[in-house]
Amino acid sequence: MIAILLVAAAAYGIYALLSRSKPVPFQNFAVSKATLTGKATLVAISPDGKYLLHVMDDGGHQSLLLQNIPTNSTTQVVAPGPFGYQGLRFSPDGNYLYFLRTEPGSQSLKFLYRAPVLGGTPQKLVTDIDSNISLSPDGKRFVYLLANNPKVGEYRIIIRSAEGSEEKTIATGPLNEAQLNAAWSPDGKTIVMALSQPGDALGGMAAFDVESGKRNDFLISKDLFFSKLVWLPDGSGLLALGVPLFSNQIQIFHVAYPSGKVSAVTRDTNSYVDLSLSADGHTVAAVERLMHNTAYVMPAGASSAQARQLTMEGSPSYEVSWTRDGQLLMSVANTGVTLLNPESGAKTPFFSEIRFPGFAHSCPDGHLVFMALASTKIEGHIYRADADGGNAKELSSGKFDYAPTCSADSKTVFYEDADAKFDRVAIAGGASQQFPDYASFGRIAVSPDGKLVAIITQHSATGTNERLGLSSPDFSQPIRFLDFERPRAEYAVMFGDGPILFTRDGKGIIYPVRDGNVDNLWLQNLDGSPGKLLTDFKSEFIRDFDYSWDGKQLAVIRGHRESDVVLLRESEK
Repeated sequence: MIAILLVAAAAYGIYALLSRSKPVPFQNFAVSKATLTGKATLVAISPDGKYLLHVMDDGGHQSLLLQNIPTNSTTQVVAPGPFGYQGLRFSPDGNYLYFLRTEPGSQSLKFLYRAPVLGGTPQKLVTDIDSNISLSPDGKRFVYLLANNPKVGEYRIIIRSAEGSEEKTIATGPLNEAQLNAAWSPDGKTIVMALSQPGDALGGMAAFDVESGKRNDFLISKDLFFSKLVWLPDGSGLLALGVPLFSNQIQIFHVAYPSGKVSAVTRDTNSYVDLSLSADGHTVAAVERLMHNTAYVMPAGASSAQARQLTMEGSPSYEVSWTRDGQLLMSVANTGVTLLNPESGAKTPFFSEIRFPGFAHSCPDGHLVFMALASTKIEGHIYRADADGGNAKELSSGKFDYAPTCSADSKTVFYEDADAKFDRVAIAGGASQQFPDYASFGRIAVSPDGKLVAIITQHSATGTNERLGLSSPDFSQPIRFLDFERPRAEYAVMFGDGPILFTRDGKGIIYPVRDGNVDNLWLQNLDGSPGKLLTDFKSEFIRDFDYSWDGKQLAVIRGHRESDVVLLRESEK
């Protein structure tokens, strides 16, 4: 009997040991800075934890650098150029570097390259790709996501050979549910994709079987939106960046697999914008970012010396719009919308009964339109309100509708949706109408006479150059394409809502352009005559701008970002 009890006790002890939940990783860690330039944008750490591949952005020209961590020595892999890097990876054996970037002339079409770690000409592997890659454990294949190709409004999860063009689509779905980020598990059997607003939630993760494509939504979160997924080496879970709705505080989280339990790793006042993990799972490389935005008002056509700074406490402003009576609607991160009198400095919170309002604009008749959290769901919808902010009415019902603007007669509201499409809805309410033929890569502008709308788009789904698209508000006329006279600045574009604006006489379109480390506003005339610079700023980038209704005043949000690579090294308790 005693022997039986001893065996049972031993068996229970083994069971308890094996079934006990593993501790959450990185609950104790030390942080150190790996770069001090303030210009890092992306990072990947080598499997052995000895090297960092990172991007440095210096005045819009980005370079690719390889840094040895023990010696702090750095080698330039790719010289600075007018590129826009989107993702970095090391191969599992550490012999190759993969990088994803845009080319000059297009900020939407992305290309994947591979290069030997010790140097060599980069090889272009994929011409159209919409996510960073994740490699299989043996490094022979990689997975990525592709959007709007061949079907507009749909994503595909594609597995491709690293040594050839052989590829397989394992899953498809509506574009508005995909966060365009995927991670291949260490055992090679599962691919996890971040979800965007699944059902009535904010974010989540779905696991796909590599062979069958069978899907399992193992995490649905009403609180967090996830991105930049990386597996822990033992397959027990993932690390990911997570951000609450309409917040700019992006932190690192642990997600257990397959339970989906979420635990915080960092709890900083800073934000993280990229994430990588060494093969032993004990060192995280991340890009830590601080944003600095400031609003100014100046007479239209005046020198930058006449720009007057507007005081806004708390989080940085990201969008500005003039009201008909000469005040400013300021959209402020983590705060909402504030009505600011530029002369007296008086501030009035607007839409205080609405959850997370932003992107507020004044219509020609004085009505206000804005986006906010839906009244009953975790979705971004379009609202309209009276000039004093009262009588708010919900107008749209999409997953993530944003950047609204009014028609010239104030009867219609145009906006963008989660599929990067152009929509419209009557300001009085009713069903929305989507224009499916062209994706929009910035805000929508309406001419003062109401005869034209302008969007930033491409001539075709496979085009490489972004263009201005001009059409009638109902798209009944064929769209007319114009090349940008000068490439747009990227500071606002990285948020997916780059501003464009018709001149008050309707004869031109204004947008930010970049020269070195400085953004200024450019006027492009629609009659084909040469354009010109409208401002002469000597520093910083342009996040947003708007001209007063009488055309005499310019409000502009300018700023810069500081970002460096940091290392989080797990330590024992």
